[in-house]
Amino acid sequence: MANQGEELKPQMNTDEHRLGSGRKPEAAAAMFGLAGRLACVALLFLACDALFPRPDDFEPSGTTFTLNPNIEVVSITGRDQGFPNTGTFPLSMTVRSKTQSTVSDTLPAGLLFRSSADKVQHMLVLKPQAVSAGSGTSETMLGVFCCNEYREIPRSGNAYELGPTTDNAGLVEIAGLVRDKDISGNLWMVQRAVWMVTDSSGLTQAYRDSLAGLPRVGARKINHR
Repeated sequence: MANQGEELKPQMNTDEHRLGSGRKPEAAAAMFGLAGRLACVALLFLACDALFPRPDDFEPSGTTFTLNPNIEVVSITGRDQGFPNTGTFPLSMTVRSKTQSTVSDTLPAGLLFRSSADKVQHMLVLKPQAVSAGSGTSETMLGVFCCNEYREIPRSGNAYELGPTTDNAGLVEIAGLVRDKDISGNLWMVQRAVWMVTDSSGLTQAYRDSLAGLPRVGARKINHR
């Protein structure tokens, strides 16, 4: 009997090994299936987040801005080309004069442009920019910053309208910090600061120091050899 038991034991172990090894692919397949479903749910959530504004999404508010009444705004749209040195993205503002002469105005720092589409970002002016209008239509390319990190960037088909001058304390602070600064070489650092205010908990002290440390407008650059 002992010999018979010894002969059976290896066979039983072999059967258990086969049974166990047969379960491993099934368990792995189940795990991969679960991971796939979770990934699909995550992608669906991100897609919905991109399609629909969040309840706490930044919206323009502040003091009404009144453009020179002799300037007619024909259109304000996104622009697919152009690299302004006063913002991370360009807007195209087409205007014409309501008089027989050329008229002008200045768009102030803190001015917001309101997107007509919920899925596209509102935009912000941080450097004052001049607009001139003659008897015919004329286009001014504006350098602006995005205000909704999880929305789409403006394209040529996206329409905008003049919004208010912001009353958001964080954006007002950024405008003050860069008022006399040359931001042309650090546009994305400034953009990150805007998103920290509109889409996060606000500026950190380190970021305030970085903005304050930008070179002043007109400062001479020294080449070290």
